[in-house]
Amino acid sequence: MPSARVRLLALQMVFALNALGLSAWFPRIPDVKEALGLDVLTLSFCLFAMPVGTMAGFLGVPRIIRRLGTRRTARWGGSAFLLAFIGPALAPNAVTLALALLVCGLTIATIEVSMNAKASQTERVLGRRIMTRCHAFWSFGTVVGALIGGAFAQNGVSFLAQQSILAPLFAAASFVLAGMLIDDDPVPAAEEPRAGFALPPLALVLLCLVPIGALLIEGGMMEWSALLLREWKGAGPFATAATFSVFALAMAMIRLAGDRLAEAWGPRAVILCSGAAMGIGIVVFALAPSLWMSVPAAVLVGVGCGNIYPLAMSMVGRVPALRPEKNVATLALVAFTAFLVGPPLIGAIAHHVGLPWALAILGPLGVAPLALMLRRAPGGALSRSRRG
Repeated sequence: MPSARVRLLALQMVFALNALGLSAWFPRIPDVKEALGLDVLTLSFCLFAMPVGTMAGFLGVPRIIRRLGTRRTARWGGSAFLLAFIGPALAPNAVTLALALLVCGLTIATIEVSMNAKASQTERVLGRRIMTRCHAFWSFGTVVGALIGGAFAQNGVSFLAQQSILAPLFAAASFVLAGMLIDDDPVPAAEEPRAGFALPPLALVLLCLVPIGALLIEGGMMEWSALLLREWKGAGPFATAATFSVFALAMAMIRLAGDRLAEAWGPRAVILCSGAAMGIGIVVFALAPSLWMSVPAAVLVGVGCGNIYPLAMSMVGRVPALRPEKNVATLALVAFTAFLVGPPLIGAIAHHVGLPWALAILGPLGVAPLALMLRRAPGGALSRSRRG
């Protein structure tokens, strides 16, 4: 029987492997764009397919978890997601690329909900915050994955060869580690009604809206920073990947401190300060005239984005519910609308005013949802700044 420490490390590594598989794709987006002869608007609609799949997947994940349990869903869903990223490497045209990314999005939903539900459950079992630390491992995974993808690209290795090597290795490791997670909570004798539709409580809805802007900016960095740096600032493939890795590393480092910052200052204060850094950082990153000015701006964006989503995820885990994974799924469904609207929004704006200004506009758009944290209703979830 693995110890609690080993189980926690296994959970953190599941987060890291999820990010490894995803971020190895980001430095290769310009290569896929060039290979398929896509313009920026067509590429934006191809990228749009992945969040469409993710949103559709979120609707079915609670039912899958009821049937398989959270741990088995993390095990099979995580492995399926990592293997699915072979699909974009096989795509011969824009339509098949969009279909492949749609499948990737469907599988993302299973691991996104199950691993965060496990982290929320682990917080309750251990009696301490561990959510932002788990997300720090996710960010460390993005650093390593982006560098690996950039190294493959720099050395002329095809995207298909890269994914044929990496995806099976990542999937096998995720399958083994997810099997070591803590046991699922007992299923309540009285399940929630399955028929009909019920609106979530207002406190949960407000919390779900908070991280939308942060995910919009994070998605912009993931999907568009490589194109910005290579086509607008003249950076090479590895320099592009390294800049994205600096952004991801900044997210990871601030997330390592996020649980302690939330304990000391309260999640509300941390989220608001993070939003200010995030908004300033993305504007400077987008409009900086050189790569060397872009790098510190990428750090600031990472510091700002880092803790908003995991702290919101931790807070929804404390909103009363019969099955906590439903709260997690609700947050993911609402917040991930940022990834749904982001690619076509950025692509359409970039088509008219250029990619730098399209990304700069994300600054005010990203900060706006955090205004919900400025008001604290007595007894509401947003008011529990120190208890989470």
